[in-house]
Amino acid sequence: MKHTLVPATAKNGCHDGRRGTVIVIFMVSLAMLSMTAAALVRVTLLQRSMVRNNELRIQSEWLFQSAVVRASSELKSNAEYNGEEWNIAAESLGQTFDAVAKISIEAVDGKTNERRALITVIYPPDAAERATVSRSVTISM
Repeated sequence: MKHTLVPATAKNGCHDGRRGTVIVIFMVSLAMLSMTAAALVRVTLLQRSMVRNNELRIQSEWLFQSAVVRASSELKSNAEYNGEEWNIAAESLGQTFDAVAKISIEAVDGKTNERRALITVIYPPDAAERATVSRSVTISM
């Protein structure tokens, strides 16, 4: 039986190449995993922001309806009512933020028994992220 001797330097060089390839593959895989995780975090934060904005918008719509009812009842009890800035405490809303409804009343041309209410609701008024609803409605007295 004939034995051949393989030089030690050639043998180690072969393993070093494989080891280097494995490290490169590992690093590329780790980079791809990191990018995937970052994308998932970004999508989650975007969805959270969308849900939050939707919540603020819906609450503002309800507050607008409440402001219409308030303006209507004030006009029916006092024909001289010309509006107000209605500050709504968070506790009365069952929320963590206050709200503001700006109500302005003006006459409707040719209609003595109707008034136009211009209402702007801001919820929450002091936050960077907030919802604003502005509309006018006609109220019969």
